[in-house]
Amino acid sequence: MRPLSPEQLLAIADEYCEVARVRVRSFPSLCAAAAVPGARVHGVPVFDSAPAAAAALAATVSKLQPLTGANAGFAEVVRRVYLDWVEQH
Repeated sequence: MRPLSPEQLLAIADEYCEVARVRVRSFPSLCAAAAVPGARVHGVPVFDSAPAAAAALAATVSKLQPLTGANAGFAEVVRRVYLDWVEQH
């Protein structure tokens, strides 16, 4: 799977925060969530498909709650954006 950089996830968060009127609560949580879709063990991808990686990314965002609110909506947006991005490349 394609990795997602913390900067890419922060860019998505910045746009979402403006619309949802929330702020980033935890930058470390954003960094941790960004690492999920590109995770590898001994060089082998942890996920066998983009939808599985996107679902895990969304679940991680929901659990870590990196924003001050509206994390469920952010998780769904991140899932869709990741899938769209993977399909384009």
